Amino acid sequence: MDFKVHTYASLPSTQDYVKELSAEGLPEGTVVQCLEQQKGRGRRGNKWDSPLGNLYVSVLLRPDCPIQQAGQLSFVAAVALSAAMDEVLEEGHNKTLKWPNDILIDGKKVSGILIEKEGDGYALGMGVNILAAPENAVCLKDLSGENRVAIHPFRDLVLEKLGQYYTQWQEHGFADIRAAWLAQAHGLNENLKVTVSGKEQEGVFKEINEDGALILEDHKGKIFDISSGEVYFQELERI
Repeated sequence: MDFKVHTYASLPSTQDYVKELSAEGLPEGTVVQCLEQQKGRGRRGNKWDSPLGNLYVSVLLRPDCPIQQAGQLSFVAAVALSAAMDEVLEEGHNKTLKWPNDILIDGKKVSGILIEKEGDGYALGMGVNILAAPENAVCLKDLSGENRVAIHPFRDLVLEKLGQYYTQWQEHGFADIRAAWLAQAHGLNENLKVTVSGKEQEGVFKEINEDGALILEDHKGKIFDISSGEVYFQELERI
């Protein structure tokens, strides 16, 4: 995949700018990066702290897939980010993928992912704490030992992995991506509380389905398919 990176000192939001470029018809693989964001955001419009020293990047994608499958992109990105982190992390840390869009190391957030539709394309936003992290989060600098983690080389590594896994997903479907994600899933086969449409539901996190929905089984054996727009993990930071 051919990525063309546009780097800026500061932007309100890389996501908003990529969405503007999508509307202008720029090609798939257009990448917007900034050194700091003034109005960075995560899912549901939650504020994403964006100080200097971290990776803030959004990628324009135009996948050949039904809109119902576009949610799989979040898992493609998570597996790619995780693979990039594997090359810089010091041994002994526990990296997990928190459904639907976060990466945790030793139980603390290091990265978040945001997918937004714009016209016939999608803006894939990725934020990674490299040199700085908010309270109760972690940054790669403190977890990499003697491995030096610099923003631009790490960005290139992330894009390399994204290109590999995105191509794999386009050519072979979701099965391998789903398996790779589940192998690192946070809370898999554990009892969780989630909130769905304002109502609490407790059960065991069994898997994710082909649409990326979380499959929860309650104590009576009833199965619930929970979409990413409806749920947060109650015992962890709200997303």
